Amino acid sequence: MNSALAYRIRSLMHSYGEKTVLDIPALDIPEGQVCAFWGPNGSGKTTLLSILAHLLTPVSGTVLMFGMEMIRNRNPELRRRVTMVHQKPVLFSTTVWNNVAFGLRAAGCSSKEIKDRVQQIVGKLRLEAVAEKEGRKLSGGEAQRVVLARALVLGLPIILLDEPTNSLDDASRPILLELLKKANLTHKTTILIATHDLSFIQPLDARIIRLNAGKVEKDGTERQPTNG
Repeated sequence: MNSALAYRIRSLMHSYGEKTVLDIPALDIPEGQVCAFWGPNGSGKTTLLSILAHLLTPVSGTVLMFGMEMIRNRNPELRRRVTMVHQKPVLFSTTVWNNVAFGLRAAGCSSKEIKDRVQQIVGKLRLEAVAEKEGRKLSGGEAQRVVLARALVLGLPIILLDEPTNSLDDASRPILLELLKKANLTHKTTILIATHDLSFIQPLDARIIRLNAGKVEKDGTERQPTNG
C-alpha cells in the first residue's frame, strides 16, 4: 500500500439499472494533487466524486484512501478526512455563521477556535454582511459561497468540488482560486474538481482527466481546449 497516494482506484464499476456509468480499471491520485475531472454531462464525474466521498457504494471495485480500503470497511476515521461540495448548495435552517461552524462543532473544536476559524473564512469569502442571515434565504451565489466556506473551514486532507463555479459570480471566482491554492500549497490538501469550466482550473495547474461515458478518455497535465 502506498501512503503517498490519496486514492488508489482499481476495477471500479458503477451502474444505475442496466446503464454503466463508471468503468475505471485503474487510477492513482497522489496526495496533495489538484485534479480536474472534465467531460460532458453523464460522463460519470459526479458519480466518481460521490464514491470518493463515501456517499455512494460502487457495484464493484476497490478504492484505497491513504492506503486503507474505504468501500467495504466504512472506516469512520477515513470519512472524517474528506468533504464534498455539491453542485447544488444545501444549507441548514439556521444562520450563515452556524452553517459554517457546523462541522467544527461536530469535530469538538473549542469555542475560541470555532470563532477564529469561522470569522476568518467568512471574511475571505465576503460573507460578513449575511453572517446572521438565515442560510436558506440567500441568493444562489451567496449560498454557494457558504457551502464552500463550510467545507474549507474544516481544513481536511481531501476536498471534492462538484462544478464549484456554477453559481459563483465573477468577483468570487478569484477568491475561491486563491483559497484552493493556499490549501494545496500550505497544507498539501488534495483537491478533486468535477467541472466543465477549464478556464477556472487552469491557474491551479491541475492534472486534467477527461471522462467520457464513464471511462477515462484522456489523462494528463497539458492544457485542454475550453470547449466540449
